[in-house]
Amino acid sequence: MSRASPRSAEAEPTHFVNVDLDLAGSVAPLAALIAALDRRMLCLHAEVVRGRRAAHYESRRLTRTLEGTLRALLTVIERLPEDALAGWRAARARDFNVGIQAGRLPKVCEYAISPATVARVAALGGRLVFTV
Repeated sequence: MSRASPRSAEAEPTHFVNVDLDLAGSVAPLAALIAALDRRMLCLHAEVVRGRRAAHYESRRLTRTLEGTLRALLTVIERLPEDALAGWRAARARDFNVGIQAGRLPKVCEYAISPATVARVAALGGRLVFTV
């Protein structure tokens, strides 16, 4: 998760940080997808190791909520050209990685994702992953 705070975790309340899009797969099939996403999203990190590509993105659109951030990422993916969508389908990992910064308070914190948004993730063959 890329939006780190300089405050200590102990003093910082539990809160939603961001959603990163994490992709992995063979280099050639992902080429069109990576090229398209580089124009539409912020690339946090990309690498190729032993013929496997990994890339990590976040939305360029400023959002404050988990739901809004997921919807922004999903809209980008749903609007990709067909060659990029073929790369999306070929990816080994298509993870929407939700970042939550845990603090001491509040003791319980819930972050809901609507059924419609979960259905959009599933329709794209994506996974919801949570990093706390």
